[in-house]
Amino acid sequence: MIQKLEDFLVKYPGRVFFLLIILSLAPFLINLGLLPLFADEPTRANVALEMILSDNYSVPTIGAEYYYNKPPLYNWILAGFYLLTGTYSEFITRLPAIIPMFLFAISIFYAVAYFLKDKRIASLSAILFLVNGRMLIYDSMLGHIDIFYSWLTFCSFMLIFYFLQQKKWFLLFFISYIITALTFLAKGLPSIVFQGLTLIVILFYSKNFKKLFSWQHILSGITCLLIIGAYFYNYYQFNPNLEGYLSTIWDQSSKRTATEFGFVKSLIHVITFPFEHIGHVFPASLLLLFCFHKDFIKGIKQNPFLTFISLVFLANIWVYWLSPLTRPRYLMMLYPLVFILWSHAYYSYREKLPKINTVFNKIILFLALAVSISIPNAFWFDLQEIVPFLGAKIIFLFILSSLISYLIWKLKNSKIIAFIGLLLVIRLAFSWLVLPHRLKHSEDTYYRTAAIEMGTIVGDKPFYFYQYHPEETGIPFHDRLIFYIQQTRMKQVKFTENDAKPGYYFTFDRDLKNPDAILIKSYQNLKLFQIK
Repeated sequence: MIQKLEDFLVKYPGRVFFLLIILSLAPFLINLGLLPLFADEPTRANVALEMILSDNYSVPTIGAEYYYNKPPLYNWILAGFYLLTGTYSEFITRLPAIIPMFLFAISIFYAVAYFLKDKRIASLSAILFLVNGRMLIYDSMLGHIDIFYSWLTFCSFMLIFYFLQQKKWFLLFFISYIITALTFLAKGLPSIVFQGLTLIVILFYSKNFKKLFSWQHILSGITCLLIIGAYFYNYYQFNPNLEGYLSTIWDQSSKRTATEFGFVKSLIHVITFPFEHIGHVFPASLLLLFCFHKDFIKGIKQNPFLTFISLVFLANIWVYWLSPLTRPRYLMMLYPLVFILWSHAYYSYREKLPKINTVFNKIILFLALAVSISIPNAFWFDLQEIVPFLGAKIIFLFILSSLISYLIWKLKNSKIIAFIGLLLVIRLAFSWLVLPHRLKHSEDTYYRTAAIEMGTIVGDKPFYFYQYHPEETGIPFHDRLIFYIQQTRMKQVKFTENDAKPGYYFTFDRDLKNPDAILIKSYQNLKLFQIK
């Protein structure tokens, strides 16, 4: 039985990949909409919702005031999901990020399989995108721009290489610049940086630098600018403050650079950066062990595709390496490039590094056993009232993880595939057990309930957020309140510093100055007032 399974895993890596994709759907989708919106999610949701409420898709707003931080492409997509489904739930808010996550993995598989002609490397590098630590228990639960944006950027990298191999210069420039225009309309200036650095380095290395001055490049660049310009021209019809919009986009891209911080903090970041990100993508980063073979660099240089992705990575990583406020999700389009290199090293050198391979296999077996032993501990947490069929779920997870541990022990050449199955079990356990626990013990649940209640009390009457001046770190919290209020009453909340107008006001940690204000209800540090 074990040998038949081994033969299947070795003989059909492509089928194994798609089987793992299918098996990963439940772990990633179960309880996806359970937690209230957090981090940057409510900002994206607010902009999309207000486009629908105002029937104006040209001008992003929050609280009926202009929102300049990001162009609106992702918000258009999110608004489309809201309109198609007729719901504004957390689950739907996160779908425009989760669907591209699976498309991203599939794109990695097909690109690597085509360029390297090795479905083992394609399958492993693609599935590692889903099960690295950062994606497994954080980014895959958030309705952020970054997965969608990174997927488009990665596709641009692959298309550049495809047309570079064929010397089809016009298509190389034109299609990559079309994608750049789209990614700019999703996130702004980083798209120009990715496109510029990638083209400069790749054309220089391939001895085609003069193509930067070719008509194909110039025409494609102009096309990109025309697409971006068309959006801003349309925007100008509604809000002539283009200078404020563009300066904010510039500030969003430049404020995280090393020039904004002291030398010591910047130096610490430069030193710790690689180790930090090795930790973020663990356990995928265990494959680094196989990069210590003496032929690793030589193997990259001998393969045009591996050389290309290495150059793309080096061309772009330094921007983030020198930026102290870089967040892991900003590097999501670069992570697959190293996953490909690591997967190549694993399959190319594991037989030539028997001691390292033995250590690697013992590590993943130890991790599998540790997970199996840890799962029954869930009985000791306060989960009985919040997790249906708790006992059955824990027993199922324990049996599954134990079976996978056995497979890791018995399989000879496919231990890593079984280990990936274990990582999916970990995500399933996280979705079943950890997310309900977080929901019960998070104050976010309280504020969601309070915001919905305020929206219900006020209904369609005028509603204002009084003295809205949060610090940057407080914006996601305030945006979350606004979203749930607007979602409940399907009318905009407006910011104000004037408390003389009739209507309802909600405040954060303050009272109204108007002596006629009537306190309707208090919610910890939130208050709802009425002025008749």
